[in-house]
Amino acid sequence: MATASDVQRWDELVVATGQPHVLQSAGWGELKAATGWSVRRFMLDGGVAQVLLKPLPLGLSVAYAPRGPLVAPERLGGAITALRVALASERCASLLCDPEAPDDPANRTSLARVDVRASPVFVQPRRTLLMDLAKGDEELFAAMRKKTRQYIHKAERAGVVTEESRDLDRFMKVLGAVGQRDRFAIRSREYFAKLLAAFGDRALMMFARVGEEDAGAMLLLRMADRAWELYGGWSGAHAEARPFYLLKWRAMLRMRQLGVRRYDMCGLAEGADDPLAGVENFKLGYGGEVATWIGALETPVRPLLYPLWQLAARRRLARSAA
Repeated sequence: MATASDVQRWDELVVATGQPHVLQSAGWGELKAATGWSVRRFMLDGGVAQVLLKPLPLGLSVAYAPRGPLVAPERLGGAITALRVALASERCASLLCDPEAPDDPANRTSLARVDVRASPVFVQPRRTLLMDLAKGDEELFAAMRKKTRQYIHKAERAGVVTEESRDLDRFMKVLGAVGQRDRFAIRSREYFAKLLAAFGDRALMMFARVGEEDAGAMLLLRMADRAWELYGGWSGAHAEARPFYLLKWRAMLRMRQLGVRRYDMCGLAEGADDPLAGVENFKLGYGGEVATWIGALETPVRPLLYPLWQLAARRRLARSAA
């Protein structure tokens, strides 16, 4: 377990791994603690891990390390084994992890040796699009598809305005329109208020408006030289002005001003039935590098309790942890 001193400087330790992720940050732990999870933090050989515990009936629990543990790929099996041992005292049935580790046969073979296997459920996308913001405007623009460049210019000519604001009512109105159009549930206003409080100035909300009407919104988080698009979308209004094309481009430029070099668009589709399938083509228009991670991994913590995870708890955790 991490000591009290480690917890006090947790974000420094996460950044020191060289592969920081916002879902392993103190702010994310604070947010999840306010929404029914318990947080455990661990110092590992060559890295760290923040683990979220979800209570189950009869005093049992399941554990999830979002985008963790933060260790080199060759240390992943040892790190997950160490977490499994540490969590056994928690009456924990299982541990789910989804680290940003390459998906290659050598990794999977070494993990299988310590009883860590692919999970049939996932919380975080296995594929994503990464933008290198160390590049200049011209280089980034040249890597985009022709249509994407055209639509960004069209939005500028149409007078689309992009701006920063922490007005949650504006954000919830746009997000509500997106959710209604695309038929998905959205988080509560209280949840987003807690998120903004947990991350402070590392959380950025940006809007695209046409005249006085907001047509798009984004909520991004940053940590060290990395940033992630977590929530947002296009309301469906003013389609002819292409407001969301300009908003995403301006969000990247703003993050670069704030010192970000790796910009994560947070998810590409796994197939035609994936909810992300509809937006994948839009994202790919910006260029960037497609990254494919190893995906969700699971391991029994207490073998006698593991069938409870397999029968009922997997999907419950996946729904609540996103």
